[in-house]
Amino acid sequence: MEVEDHAPPSAVAGIPGSGSSREPTGTDRKSSTVDLNSEEISPLETALHSVVKVFCTSATPNFFVPWQIQPQMRSTSSGFVIEGRRIICNAHGITDQVFIRVRKHGDATKYRAKVLATGHDCDLALITVDEDEFWKDLKPLTFGDIPSLQASVIVVGYPKGGDCISVTKGVVSRVVVNTYSHSNQVLLTVQIDAAINSGNSGGPALQGNTVVGVAFEGLQKSQNIGYIIPCTVVRQFIRDVDRNGKFSGIPCVGLRWQKMENESLRKFLNIPNDNKGILITAIESLAPCAKVLKVDDVIRKIDSVDVAGDGTIFFRRGERLSHVHLISSRSPHDKVDFEIIREGKTMTVPVELAYSENLALVPVNLYDQLPSYYVYAGLVFTVLSRPYLRAWGSSWSKKAPSLLVEIAFYQMRETEDEEIVVLNQVLAAPVNTSYERVCYLPVVSVNGDKVQNLKHMVHLVEKAEKDNAPFIKFKLMRDKVLVVESKLAKEDSPDILKRNNIPHPKSPDLIDDEGRIRVEEEKKAKGAAAKSIGAIKNAKSIKEVAKIMSLQNSIESIAELIFEAMDEDGSDSIEVDEFTPIFEKEWGYSKEMIVDLFNSFDKDNSGSVSKTEFAKFLSTQFTETPLDTMAKMATSLVAAAKGLKKSSK
Repeated sequence: MEVEDHAPPSAVAGIPGSGSSREPTGTDRKSSTVDLNSEEISPLETALHSVVKVFCTSATPNFFVPWQIQPQMRSTSSGFVIEGRRIICNAHGITDQVFIRVRKHGDATKYRAKVLATGHDCDLALITVDEDEFWKDLKPLTFGDIPSLQASVIVVGYPKGGDCISVTKGVVSRVVVNTYSHSNQVLLTVQIDAAINSGNSGGPALQGNTVVGVAFEGLQKSQNIGYIIPCTVVRQFIRDVDRNGKFSGIPCVGLRWQKMENESLRKFLNIPNDNKGILITAIESLAPCAKVLKVDDVIRKIDSVDVAGDGTIFFRRGERLSHVHLISSRSPHDKVDFEIIREGKTMTVPVELAYSENLALVPVNLYDQLPSYYVYAGLVFTVLSRPYLRAWGSSWSKKAPSLLVEIAFYQMRETEDEEIVVLNQVLAAPVNTSYERVCYLPVVSVNGDKVQNLKHMVHLVEKAEKDNAPFIKFKLMRDKVLVVESKLAKEDSPDILKRNNIPHPKSPDLIDDEGRIRVEEEKKAKGAAAKSIGAIKNAKSIKEVAKIMSLQNSIESIAELIFEAMDEDGSDSIEVDEFTPIFEKEWGYSKEMIVDLFNSFDKDNSGSVSKTEFAKFLSTQFTETPLDTMAKMATSLVAAAKGLKKSSK
């Protein structure tokens, strides 16, 4: 991908895996002008018309100031036409896209395009153009096989240095499993010595008239080392999208392993000295493989393919690949047979593959997503992720806070919804005086309740405020404690948000979830109320009534239970004369006082009150009464209404 020169320097530097990691050299220019023999020209002329230039305007989130978006930037990359009126290109060329256009070879018109599917794991994407005019005279390219070593390939695209299409020629140097810089996934790649510069990303690598790969990146500070995504990975991506309507992702097993080339290690584990097998050193607790594999198991075969002591497998004559290729070439939830040795015994177990992002405690990528955040009393909280750590620059593993880096690399997720909530920064205000230097620390608990994720933390804070808690206590790692006075937080928050130009204290995903949480709580409350009503009606002793009353969380719910105890006929209304003697005896109210109070709610002078009117009566009289006191008073009233004696068992 080529970024236009006038884009902000920080934005240009922040593009990962774009095939733009090096400047053109004299060697590059030489390889780009290699003469093509006549046998190659004919299929090439056909292919040229199927290669397009992709123009993308994107806006990247600011993970350090999560309510802001970075300035828009414009970039160009390449793509080519495949069957189904689709264009395949690199995912990194359209990441965080706002507006995409494409232009055909030899045409001056740019057509608006839209995204059909994105596979950030394998750095591929599918886009299309709705206008029929665009597709005239375009022929889809077809895919071939993985090229052999020293085979000639031609890379076509629109690299920097000009606006027209470019053709370079090279040979295949090696086929290897490598880390894709855009996704950090370990997948099959083909290394070639043809020049792959900024803008080449997404262009086809051709043998004859078939595509053997997609150009996607080059090696920084090296000459004549470029990489293409092999056709097998491209076909896997397209097949998955055709089957599921979206890309399901690259699977993983969910374990950590080490080589078994040391003879002493093999003897200790009672493994044959045949240089076969790798040792399992850790297993993700949430991975399906945790059900059938154990630490210290030795993996000998995967789907009947021998795994060597260095973790490699046979690929083709004279070539070996990492065993990871056997896993990454499958789909999440596929089952693969593992032959293992456990405590000296050989066995075969079926292992279900997982999706790596579901297992990661700290997300590796958050492309095309806005970061989550929550601002309370000037304390800015967000979720720990690799993109957040990249705010410290390309050397973030050395420059970012060591605690956060250690968690990102080594800590495993224990529950499916677990997140690391980080105090990102403190926006100075009277409510948070002296807390300004406390930041970049994970949150452990709120008022003693362990924080599971950011949504859960927001819920805990709001629940504490709803319960009129005078203080909110945040416990952080490294034994740090922040205490915020609820009253001051409420007073200072509007000014903090206004001064820092924050549109809302919560990110959109938390705002949307707020309604869902409220509905769930209301459902739980209704269910609890129905259960309590049934229990009150069936209560046989004062002790049972007292227990039910102690579980209520509002005067309204207590009033409802008192009403239900008195409404023996289920008419949803009770006569004033029915409960006046009980109030008079149990609470010491005079008859005249009770009648006067209820007449104020009995608007139609019917001489009876409904459940709602009764609740209003109690709420008016006992607004300042503590709930535990109210529960004890209600217990005596219900017991009297039901005729229960204090000696009842």
